[in-house]
Amino acid sequence: MAIQHDSITDPNIHEPKGISTASNGAMYFADGAGSGDWKRGAGHAYADMDITNGTTAFALAAASAFTKLNPTAEWQSGESHELTITPANGEITLTVAGTYLIEFWVTFDTASLAAGTKYYFKYAIDGVTATRQLSVQKNTAGVDRIGAAAHGIVTVSANQVLSIYTAGDGTSSGTNITVADAGLTALLLKET
Repeated sequence: MAIQHDSITDPNIHEPKGISTASNGAMYFADGAGSGDWKRGAGHAYADMDITNGTTAFALAAASAFTKLNPTAEWQSGESHELTITPANGEITLTVAGTYLIEFWVTFDTASLAAGTKYYFKYAIDGVTATRQLSVQKNTAGVDRIGAAAHGIVTVSANQVLSIYTAGDGTSSGTNITVADAGLTALLLKET
């Protein structure tokens, strides 16, 4: 006697195919061609770190070169699940391969330099900076507190490292900034 699959009742109902090898927290994503894969969905892996009430001067590189934004002992671990935060290096290791939403914000104090002097920020994966950049500029010739925020979507392989890099322009390169507050967040949108 044949029993239709949708007519099976407990205790004869079985787990879906592939469940024995699916990772913890994975969901089934159909591929539209009659099959699919077990993957972790949005929000399953995340991490953030921050700087709160920072007081450490951070020297910008000369000649408008980008360097990792890592004022000594200022980054602190925040919340994380499945991603690794290394505050001493200003880094988040994206342990799960996939597409991430990344967000960065910062408030910092400048040196007394000409109004219009610019500062640049980029995210980096494994120390390679993105082509996209965030730029902000001074409003006065005195010490200014500047705020900036940016977000983006990036696809990475497992265990690549996310960090923030900064640079000055022809006037601000080689001078100090003091990051008062900052945050860096990575949120898995889709596992690959």
